[in-house]
Amino acid sequence: MKTKLVMMLMGFYLVAAQAWAQQAPVTGKVSDEQGTPLPSVSVIIKGTTLGTSTNDAGDYSIRATPGQVLQFRRIGAIPVERTVGAEATMNVQLQRAVTSLNAVVVTALGETAAKRSLGTAQQSVTGTAIAETQRENFVNALQGRIAGVDVTSTSGVPGASSSIVIRGISSISSSNQPLMIIDGLPMDNRTMNTGVLSSDNNSTQAFSNRGIDFTNRASDLNPEDIETLTVLKGPEAAALYGIDAASGAIVITTKRGKAGGGLQYSNSFRLEKTSAKPELQRVFGPSLSITNATGLTSFSYFGAPYDPGTVFYDNVGSFFRTGSAQTHNLSFSGATGDGRINYRLASASDKTLGVVPNTDYSRINLTGASQAQVTSWLNTDVSMAYTYDNNDQVYKGDIGPLIGALVWPQNDNAMNFLTPAGTRRQLTVLSPSLEQDNPYFNIARNRVNAKTNRIMTNVGLTLTPFSWGNLKTNIGADNYTNQNLILRNPDSQVGNAFNGMLELADLITRNINIQTLFNVNSRQLGKNFSISGLLGNAISDYRTNTDALKGQDFLDPNFVSINNTNQRTSKTTLEQRRLIGAFAQAQLDFKDYLYITATGRNDWTSTIPSGANSFFYPGVNSSFIFSDAFPGIRRLMTGKLRAGYAAVGKDARPYAYRPSLQYKTTSSGGYGYDFWGPNLALKPEFKKSFEFGTELGFLNDRFGVDATVYRSTTRDQIVNDIRGSYATGFILFNLNGAATRNTGLELTLRGTPVLRDAFSWDIQANVTRARGKVLSLPHALPESYVSDTWLYGNVRNGTEPGLSTMSLTGLFYRRNKNGELLIDPSNGLPVRSTTFIDAGYDRQPNYTVGLTNTFRRNRLSLDFLLDFRRGGDVFDATQHYLTSHGLATSTLNRNDPLVVPGVLKDGKEDSATPTVNNIVIVPAVQTAYYTNMSEELFIQKNINWVRLRDVQVSYQLPTGFLGTRNASAFVKGTDLFLSTNYRGFDPIVNGNSAAVGGSGGTGIDFGNFPMPKGVNFGFRLGY
Repeated sequence: MKTKLVMMLMGFYLVAAQAWAQQAPVTGKVSDEQGTPLPSVSVIIKGTTLGTSTNDAGDYSIRATPGQVLQFRRIGAIPVERTVGAEATMNVQLQRAVTSLNAVVVTALGETAAKRSLGTAQQSVTGTAIAETQRENFVNALQGRIAGVDVTSTSGVPGASSSIVIRGISSISSSNQPLMIIDGLPMDNRTMNTGVLSSDNNSTQAFSNRGIDFTNRASDLNPEDIETLTVLKGPEAAALYGIDAASGAIVITTKRGKAGGGLQYSNSFRLEKTSAKPELQRVFGPSLSITNATGLTSFSYFGAPYDPGTVFYDNVGSFFRTGSAQTHNLSFSGATGDGRINYRLASASDKTLGVVPNTDYSRINLTGASQAQVTSWLNTDVSMAYTYDNNDQVYKGDIGPLIGALVWPQNDNAMNFLTPAGTRRQLTVLSPSLEQDNPYFNIARNRVNAKTNRIMTNVGLTLTPFSWGNLKTNIGADNYTNQNLILRNPDSQVGNAFNGMLELADLITRNINIQTLFNVNSRQLGKNFSISGLLGNAISDYRTNTDALKGQDFLDPNFVSINNTNQRTSKTTLEQRRLIGAFAQAQLDFKDYLYITATGRNDWTSTIPSGANSFFYPGVNSSFIFSDAFPGIRRLMTGKLRAGYAAVGKDARPYAYRPSLQYKTTSSGGYGYDFWGPNLALKPEFKKSFEFGTELGFLNDRFGVDATVYRSTTRDQIVNDIRGSYATGFILFNLNGAATRNTGLELTLRGTPVLRDAFSWDIQANVTRARGKVLSLPHALPESYVSDTWLYGNVRNGTEPGLSTMSLTGLFYRRNKNGELLIDPSNGLPVRSTTFIDAGYDRQPNYTVGLTNTFRRNRLSLDFLLDFRRGGDVFDATQHYLTSHGLATSTLNRNDPLVVPGVLKDGKEDSATPTVNNIVIVPAVQTAYYTNMSEELFIQKNINWVRLRDVQVSYQLPTGFLGTRNASAFVKGTDLFLSTNYRGFDPIVNGNSAAVGGSGGTGIDFGNFPMPKGVNFGFRLGY
């Protein structure tokens, strides 16, 4: 038996050696229609996994046997096949096909397919386009480039978190962000929630997501490492990823080695300025003169006029600085002469200094990847990425330095923020905890810092024992430690009440993912039919330990150490979640123009009670190439119709159905239940979604249209943090019962109006219209809101049945049945509601448009992206704050008598003859006219904008420049131009961080730093 086995093995290796001896190197260059070299073209020997890819000069080298077929594929191009002959050189030209039906695209699970076969909506962006945006967080590069995608950065400071939403807000209180997939496995895109801090039980807003922001973890990925990025827009396209992709998925493939890749170096240097230019009145001063020895009574400006000749300081303009950044990328890639092994090593360094002093972000990336054809039937793919980043931020909102700079007296130089003794200089007679922090003191003595060490590994094995299928397994770990420090100085507004406070929180995250796919290649079923499919399973195990420690009562006010605190409180939070999924897909192809694809997945999750934690959801989609079915149409156009349906589940957050224990500071100590009560009847929510679309191409695909309409309904939605009766022993509960409906239109128009040898012009418009509506809430709950969004005054992201998923509720003015203001007869001022009510506000835009233009002339190219928005409301809370403090220019007529239009609340307000108000008031005397002014007057409706997000001029330097094989230089501008009817700093705002669920603080502007204007320049060199 052993002898037979040895002889079989010897025979196997002899055949393999003979086949190897017959192979000869084949080299060549791959270019486009204009002769421009194409990098990253996949060159595969058909029927095997042997292959390579072209380098930046378009060159490739591979060993092949005469008679074998080479497949040349590139995302966004029509694939080409060539048979190997006696020639040693084979040059190939690929036709551009941005959305051609024959173009190769990345699909779910990282597979590739011809676009013609897809019955679902998805859109791709090249890694080059993402890297060229020069955004530190690659997520911000997607705004305007993909229809249906909305990206909102929380602030204009380095390291600010960014939220990304596909097809609108569907979840009322949970996350609406998509699943991130890197090389086939999930990537954690968490933003730290302040709920894990030891001070979370404190009632003040200063300790919540309203005043602190942390980076979303997707920013750890270096944009230069991205090869392609594909957005799977709905459940129809992303259903195979399971419950984590209920809000869509972003599938990213990273770069791999190339034969002849060589050494690549690129850099970028940036300068930026803020666009914040507030208008503040300089006529009326505070209650007491700045020179009065007794000090001011407040920072409200309803006092006497300033004396003639008063010297004023620009405390806002002088506070900002010129920001700067520099990025350096170095990579080396190559392959063995036979093409069986490729490799890539890369490093990157980013350093950003923000326009706000003491805000900076630095990141170091080290990546390595290698693919090897071990045998003719075994291929390996190993990658590893290490990231270290360090982020210093400042507070936001009412405790932030922007509000401090705005209200600081303009006749006092805010730069002088210390007394001769080195302590905080105060101007009011108030206690330090009531006086707004001087902005310079705030950034100098308070700190928000986060350091992250992250390592992601991915090991892939592909076995191809037969020609009709393969088995692919990926095992990956995504581990990181996120260390956070939050300092509130003893002299500061927030820290004074505690004689200083220092918070430390270490998040230790370990995510393990395993995915196995058994792919069955297309098999003929008779003359006209073929079938292909896959089976797979996925195992995910997520665990995060957070060790938080709060120390207060500093012994030395200037020594930052937990050992310098007299009182300490600790908190440990453990979050665990395990998910197991099994899935399958089958695709039936009729004559290469009609495709029907069926999918199914079953998930088992640990966050739903046993008995309800296993759920199955199906999907089906179809693609019909009608221009192939009816060849006469091809003379005019190419066209495709598609339709899809999918159901997808969604589970709860960890420990949502059972109460967790926490330490209780009782006389005897011990443990007790946390805020959240049990719900053993909790079940998964389900989203059912339909979409219909078409793709049309004209004039040999020079012009094209991709249109999609969709409708999805989410039932049994889990609403978090619902207040219950205190008699239960708990405060908050997680309940099923909400329902939402989302509808929308996605339209991509593309064209190449000019295509000549020396000049070309490409244009693409991405149009999005997304509408979300609340259908019901649990147990007839009158309103649902996320508490973190109640960040200023009496407005929050409240919603009710029948309202938008992005509505606002508040304690607004009361009105009679005719819509007239009700006036208090005792003072002539409007009457405020005592309960939160809807006033018809909706932060959803009517539509958005991203317009990209690319001009190329010989070696010179010009690219720019215009971002358009029509409609949607924005709450300018900063302006309300300035008005209530007498600083807005609108308060200059305070001495003019006026009558507030409305009717008296005298019992006849709803009669046929209400009493018209005729009470005269003088705002300077009745300052409640300003201080009690409703926030609704500062919710600006129907906000529009046109923003020049990116503009770049690049030049391809002559070959051989400085000894390089390829070289280019560029100049780029970001956010250089904004035209809007918004009267605040910047209409792109989020008052919270990306950690906040539901619609979050999008469209709530309070103490936010606007996006700065920046200019980058740099060059790329390849050796």
